[in-house]
Amino acid sequence: MMMLTTKMNPAMAFTPSMPAPLFDAWTGAANVYRDAMQASAQQWVLSSANIIQEHTLRAIINASQSCADALAKNAMTMQQKSMERLMDANQKAAGMMGQAFTDMWMGGKRSTR
Repeated sequence: MMMLTTKMNPAMAFTPSMPAPLFDAWTGAANVYRDAMQASAQQWVLSSANIIQEHTLRAIINASQSCADALAKNAMTMQQKSMERLMDANQKAAGMMGQAFTDMWMGGKRSTR
């Protein structure tokens, strides 16, 4: 079996091929771009989160108001139907009582003949 090895000399270091001031300027420029990109990304994330939060809150408020309106309308409709049923029951009860009174009165008249 053949083994390949590579020897690294620890004394070898990266030496820039450009002069130090130019290398430093390049590093500084890269940092400026990095900072600008980070600020832009952070602002984008925060502004997006604010928009999502605002729209979610607005949707919750609108849903709550819509639900309250629908419940109030439903309560009014049910109250109206309840009153209609009560009036119908009163009419039927009055009719039954009238019929019973008539039957009783007519029954008394028939027995006297």
